[in-house]
Amino acid sequence: MMDRPMDPDTQDREPTDEPSAQDIQTAEEVGELITAMIKEIRARQTYVAGNPLIDRFHKDVEERFVRLWTDLPHLSLAIDENRLTWRELEVYAHPVGHDNFAFQFFRDGIRQLAFLPGGEAELPEFLQLLAGVRPGRSTDLLATLWHRGFDFIRMEYVDVSEEETLELPSSGDGPGDDESLNDLSEIQDVLSGSPVSKEEEAEFADLVLGEADEAYLRREMEAEFNRPLLRDVTLSLLDQFEMRDQERRRQVVDIVRALLPRLLDRRDFSTVALIVTELQLLANKTGEVDTQELVTSLLRDMSEAMAELISVAADRTAGGPEEDELTALLGALQAEAIPILVRAVPSLQETELQDHLSDALDRLVSAHPGSILPLLRAEDPMLAAEAARIVARLRITDAEPALTELSQRPESVVRLAALEALASLESAAGIKALFAAMGDSDREIRTAATDAIERIRPPGASEQLQQRLRAGVVRGYDDIEQMSFLKTCVAVCGDTIVTDLSQILNGRRWWGGRRPPAFRASAARALGLVGTDEARRELQKSAGDKTASVNSAVRAALRDLDSREEEVR
Repeated sequence: MMDRPMDPDTQDREPTDEPSAQDIQTAEEVGELITAMIKEIRARQTYVAGNPLIDRFHKDVEERFVRLWTDLPHLSLAIDENRLTWRELEVYAHPVGHDNFAFQFFRDGIRQLAFLPGGEAELPEFLQLLAGVRPGRSTDLLATLWHRGFDFIRMEYVDVSEEETLELPSSGDGPGDDESLNDLSEIQDVLSGSPVSKEEEAEFADLVLGEADEAYLRREMEAEFNRPLLRDVTLSLLDQFEMRDQERRRQVVDIVRALLPRLLDRRDFSTVALIVTELQLLANKTGEVDTQELVTSLLRDMSEAMAELISVAADRTAGGPEEDELTALLGALQAEAIPILVRAVPSLQETELQDHLSDALDRLVSAHPGSILPLLRAEDPMLAAEAARIVARLRITDAEPALTELSQRPESVVRLAALEALASLESAAGIKALFAAMGDSDREIRTAATDAIERIRPPGASEQLQQRLRAGVVRGYDDIEQMSFLKTCVAVCGDTIVTDLSQILNGRRWWGGRRPPAFRASAARALGLVGTDEARRELQKSAGDKTASVNSAVRAALRDLDSREEEVR
């Protein structure tokens, strides 16, 4: 780690008068990286090492760093009291407070931080170090980073002793006297499960109890342990939220923000459901926009974790939520849960739970349709395909450009899902994609395209079908696909297709040969479906054909015609 000032090669270029479109896009990516880092740091503060949520968050951070390092020689961030900037573009902003990511560096004199490529191996340790920085800590972050000497980090810093001392606001700063906040502190201690101190433990070390005393204490302890203490304390906490004090409500939400991940980690879905349900009701009851946004912000922050753990606990025997708890939890999810649910829903084994999560997903995507669009461009083919199916189900018209791109992907499962979604939109671009898909290399996609054309009957469909038929493309299809295609031709083209079908059944090629027997038999059955007098005459031309399969198909088609005419009479 370099001393200040940083080497010239680690400095960003001076910005131009106006940032370029590329700079603006990169700044957005940097902002998303910082958000991802904060999520991982919070996860490391909440969960024990090895928790899969930490691994998932870290993978996201690492991938974002790697993407940025492919375009940048380094990533340099200027640090202010309440914001971070890259090339004078703001990439993070937060009011000064105990959870301000920028202030953690600023208070210890760090004014610029640069990340160099190739630091993937050091990232986990760096983020774990930041996770150890808590409000009110005595740790000097600058000294800690300097002592560790990360190879992929460079810093610029100032001597804070020469500047006005800055202190992080404590959770108790704000309106009200200390006594009025004691109850919240006590509630937080109970909810956190603070252990008994050694001093308290020592007070009881020398007690000698008789058998009667032991029996009595055992009964009392069992009764106490069976009391729903956590629920009682939770309700007391929520009572604090009802007071007409926005600062107190903010404190309650801060406590809940720290509490919920622990409850989820313990799979205490009952208490989580109680908290989120009551908070929503109380916020709506106040009718205050600030209060409602406070609760919504909490739920946004928790949505990913809730969705992840609900999905993991899909097997009810493994401690999944009950029906009413599940309803409450899914109802509280925000748009941030959409990617988790898109990944989870297809893999669930329990049908009922899958239906519940699918309904929640549809609700979220309907309310936030833009959130599904990035998933259509996901590298994971299964994720992109599932996103396309959701678009098809909800008919999200804004997704058409992304679906058109998706229909060109090499993976057949992705192309098929994109095609079905485009068909559901029935737009001009969708119809064009359907026509193109009739020539796809994958049989399933060709069949899906012709089925969709038969269902939609778009303008120009008859011409497109006849063109492919006359070009002889379908001769390379297997018997089943040939028949399916010819049925679509009959359904869309009507009696205008008789001439083409007759040419297949009765016509001869320039050297005098006939078309393959299976193809001729399919044409005979298709003529039977047309059902006109002209179709009958063409069938009769091949009555008694020497090829057994053709003769059988002709006779069957004529019998069907006779049966339908008899029914009419």
